[in-house]
Amino acid sequence: MAPIPKYKVTHSGRLGRYLVAAKNIAAGEVIIREEPIAVGPMTYRKDRLCFACLRSLSKIGRQYVCSRCNLAPLCSVACETRTKHHTSDECLILGENRDLLAKNGIDATGILLALRLWLIKCRNPAVWEQVDHMEDHLHERMGTPVWKDREVNVVNVIRMLRVPDGIEPPSAELMQKLCGILDVNTFELRSPGALDGLLLRGLYVEAALMAHDCRGNTHLTVDDDFRLTVYASVAIGENEPILFNYTSSLLGTADRREHLREGKYFECECDLCKDSCELQSHLSSLLCPRCKKGFIEMQDTSIVDPYARESRWQCQTCKRTYGGRLIRATLNICRTLIEECEDIDIKSLDGLLKKLSRSLHTNHFLMLSLKQKLLATCRKEMTSPNPQKKIIQKMLDTCKEIYSVLDIVEPGISRLKGIMLYEMHLPMIILANRSYSAREISSTQLACQLEEARDLLKKALTMLLLEPATTPEGKLAKRALEELRTLNQNIGDVKSLPPEETKVHVRRAKENHKKIK
Repeated sequence: MAPIPKYKVTHSGRLGRYLVAAKNIAAGEVIIREEPIAVGPMTYRKDRLCFACLRSLSKIGRQYVCSRCNLAPLCSVACETRTKHHTSDECLILGENRDLLAKNGIDATGILLALRLWLIKCRNPAVWEQVDHMEDHLHERMGTPVWKDREVNVVNVIRMLRVPDGIEPPSAELMQKLCGILDVNTFELRSPGALDGLLLRGLYVEAALMAHDCRGNTHLTVDDDFRLTVYASVAIGENEPILFNYTSSLLGTADRREHLREGKYFECECDLCKDSCELQSHLSSLLCPRCKKGFIEMQDTSIVDPYARESRWQCQTCKRTYGGRLIRATLNICRTLIEECEDIDIKSLDGLLKKLSRSLHTNHFLMLSLKQKLLATCRKEMTSPNPQKKIIQKMLDTCKEIYSVLDIVEPGISRLKGIMLYEMHLPMIILANRSYSAREISSTQLACQLEEARDLLKKALTMLLLEPATTPEGKLAKRALEELRTLNQNIGDVKSLPPEETKVHVRRAKENHKKIK
């Protein structure tokens, strides 16, 4: 008896083709496992990349090139036998045009993914038929900056290449269609360990049919062979849509919508975007400068540009309204302050957080970006032999604050939540052991606090164990399993201690109470 399919393709006027559950699907259950049609480097313009992405791009070396064409990345010296994504046709074209590309100062990395898709059309009609049905949004893209960029840096470059006999040169319209398919449908991928730092995209036929929601119900993983697995992050009922978040969950509504509008060509109307306080996550809320108590939120969440002059924001306490341009100016100042605080100490980062809290909600997406910088600095301090108690507590508190937001915007299984839970458990253990050593708590209380840390670690593992073993999160899961075994043993040892410590704890508490009097 054939297994019942877990999903089916349906259609609506607003969403086009999209996936729905064909049966009830449990959280953590595999929905799709899929090999990519094509994988290649990102071709986004550098001026649209964030600082972290630019830093990653600068790490790409020439050691990952083909021994025959000397151009195509994603290959080792023996690339032609290692990966199916670098074909003999591609290698021949790049090799034959090596001098032409060098003469014009063109890096083949920028055209590689579009070239691979074009060669699929030429050589593999069955696969091309699947690709041809994918959304390209040609009409919406025509004449836009993205269209012009692809015309100069991809379309014109590929069309000037000398091609082998039997391969028909592509038309400009076809190449723009391929660029549209890639820009709209590909998933951003992390490179395998051997190619650390390379920014990749992968095209998947079935996964690309998932509709968007800023609080998706799926969790994606990709292994070193670029096989994509889609898990249900929460329980999905029969006939419910299968949803993926195609933007960052830790951005405010305006930024999420702009990313989707420019990259996916639709206006998001999910519950998170339609709610002025973003389902109590307050990712976009600002502190009212008038009453200093209430928070300012968008009055009309359907407005395309909430930062325009005519857009209105309102304090939910004193009801004072503010124009969108004032909100934009405030955010620009805060962004500048955050960007200027690279590689500084915990005290300075904490001071900036307190300063920005006079303008932004503690959960505002800019505050969260700064808290992530603070966490990175705390991690470095935690590796020292004897980290200060206030730093340990700061790391624990910051993890909890970020997790509380993630629990709203990433319901169920989440990679980021798994990492936060893991990072919470260690400070809890260190603080509990120090309190016990100082005789501030009894062995019974120590065991309770260690069990609380163990519960966090177990919960982290339910998420991290879904990650492929070779990924950073997969390696973290392996480490967490080892730490869980050690922690269980420590809890058992603590519970076997005699209960005299409780008396010491009570006596010290009474002595301290008398001193206060």
